[in-house]
Amino acid sequence: MTVTRDEDHVVWAGWRDPAERGFDLPEFRFAADRYEAEVLRAEEDRSWEWPAAVVATLLEAGLRRREDWLARWDCELEAVWASRREPDRIDVVLRHPPGREEADLPWAQFLMTLPISADDPPDQAKRLEAQLTAGDPRATAELCGGYNPGYVGYPWP
Repeated sequence: MTVTRDEDHVVWAGWRDPAERGFDLPEFRFAADRYEAEVLRAEEDRSWEWPAAVVATLLEAGLRRREDWLARWDCELEAVWASRREPDRIDVVLRHPPGREEADLPWAQFLMTLPISADDPPDQAKRLEAQLTAGDPRATAELCGGYNPGYVGYPWP
């Protein structure tokens, strides 16, 4: 579907389903102020997330605010995520050096798997952020990918 703004309304129209020819639904219109309020409420509601997902979200936000620590090590943050299948851990993925995913230049990808406990998620995120930013993240991370990583100093084991 396509979402557009039409004066005081948000409109959902042009429904498409590639798997079902002739798929058609009517246009839906919502009062823009109520729609925007609901979107903001939904963004703030984290009650559906499990603790590791909350820690991952908070940790990623904290690390993205601290790009200076990665710049010291010539790295960039790719992602922080949690899986419902492994609720007691999160994964942090880094790339060294940054900005090479589009070029035919060598780079290395690093993975750090961090344990998550039943402790308060914001406290855990702060603790993990402090732990990760205390030193070179490549020293404790596992090489997990890249393009010719040996050329940037990280040969495959």
